[in-house]
Amino acid sequence: MAATFRDLDELTTTGASELTVNANNLRVSGVEASCRLARDDLHQMSTYKDDIIDVGRALHLHPALIAAIISKQSRAGTALKESGFGLYADCFGLMQISKRFHVGKGEPFSRDHIDEGTTYLIHLIKTMKNREETWTREQHLKGALVGYMIGIEGVPRDHPDSLDSLTPTKDFANDVIARAKVFAGEGYV
Repeated sequence: MAATFRDLDELTTTGASELTVNANNLRVSGVEASCRLARDDLHQMSTYKDDIIDVGRALHLHPALIAAIISKQSRAGTALKESGFGLYADCFGLMQISKRFHVGKGEPFSRDHIDEGTTYLIHLIKTMKNREETWTREQHLKGALVGYMIGIEGVPRDHPDSLDSLTPTKDFANDVIARAKVFAGEGYV
């Protein structure tokens, strides 16, 4: 089976929101801001590159999407405390899995944790495909990414093109997709 979203260039994105731009003190915006953030995380992300690629290939999800979530959620681990918890007290590990809703596999920087976060995203994509049969593949992915942040039940059925407005930074899906394109170009395939 081919990896899901093999060609990330087919995905459209507006990139980082002004909230993300301001939080990171950037002088650029949108896709350019997302690309800058992804490039800033490249060195640290290389620590996890083999695990990301292996998990992505095993589960048939583009490894660059996994790296992009790790970049967005934990800045490749640099935004985490030693305990593995981040900005939100109940979110754990590189992929910031909520301990309120998930048992939690592995240590915060482990392949098991990356596998858990990826498996969860795949579950969300499948849920969106089944729930919203008329949506496009891109809308399913964006809906799943928004569901990753706010819970799948919070993803509305009637506004598939404005889902990011529901996420804390108002850009989760679009920022992740823009970052993923950078990681794909850096060998996360």
